[in-house]
Amino acid sequence: MEGSDGRVAEEKAARRQLVHRRIGELVQTGVICGASYGFVDRDGGESFYLGAQGAVEPWSKRKLEAGMYYDLASLTKVTGTATRILQLVESGRIRFDTPVQAVLGRFRHPGITVGNLLLHNSGLPDEIPDKKTLTSENILDRLYETAPEAGPGERYCYSDPGFILLGLMVTAVDGCSLEESFQSHIFKPLGMNHTSYHPKGELSAFVPEEYSEKRGWICGEVHDSKAYLLGESGSAGLFSTLEDMMAFASAYIRRDDRLFGREMFEILERTDNFGRSYGWGVEFGPHVFYHTGFTGTSMVIHMDREEAFVLLTNRIHPTRENERFLEARREMNREWAGR
Repeated sequence: MEGSDGRVAEEKAARRQLVHRRIGELVQTGVICGASYGFVDRDGGESFYLGAQGAVEPWSKRKLEAGMYYDLASLTKVTGTATRILQLVESGRIRFDTPVQAVLGRFRHPGITVGNLLLHNSGLPDEIPDKKTLTSENILDRLYETAPEAGPGERYCYSDPGFILLGLMVTAVDGCSLEESFQSHIFKPLGMNHTSYHPKGELSAFVPEEYSEKRGWICGEVHDSKAYLLGESGSAGLFSTLEDMMAFASAYIRRDDRLFGREMFEILERTDNFGRSYGWGVEFGPHVFYHTGFTGTSMVIHMDREEAFVLLTNRIHPTRENERFLEARREMNREWAGR
């Protein structure tokens, strides 16, 4: 038994050293300005802050430290939207096979269900068409006009419109804003006191994002254009800290009943449809939940090993054209997951 425990500890240490090395190389070579990252297991967590907030003044000389806010981008989908939808399914207020149209009367496609949206197999496209012409006045009309490109269940297509719809379903069923729903049912129960669509704090507490011709330097405001127009969106828009995201990951590996009962965790672990479970990617293994965010965030939760790896960066600073990070992130997460 002692020998087995020793091997497990050695393998865990080796995985963490690999991540330290990979992130160090990314910062040293200028692929990213810095990274806040952490590891979680049953015994607790370890947090690390490497590099600076940004590459340009006034951020380039500010070192990353605990408590800094990151734009989670699409980690919003799992941290907030999918989690709350799964809670609503567990409570019986909706079902996986509930037609979206039954909750959102303006939705025109009766064959698409809650489960289809969670699995990204609804047939809806990846984006609302002609995204650059969206405004705060027309975005919901354009969302409901977005037509499927395939039948439900026929193919996988990662769909932002699908998760915006799920967010609208949460507000319809709960009768309140996404912020109020997520705070009441997810963040406050888990002690995630620094996760919000509308975080408060000095601008220096926010890790900067990219420069936009329309908006100038984006810092302390949501980066995603659709979430910016909507104010709160099921697809993106949450801000959080490394500490809060590690608390969320810890709830998963502990199968914490403040999130779901054991049966829902089992459903998540045994579901694999085109490499997806409900909300999560499972391409690294059937018991390994994975998700990323456009701004440079990611989370890998290995349920069998009861470990998680959380990575927060602002890879879009100073510009989204920096794509070198994307493949490096995927490979690092794959290696950590053991695939």
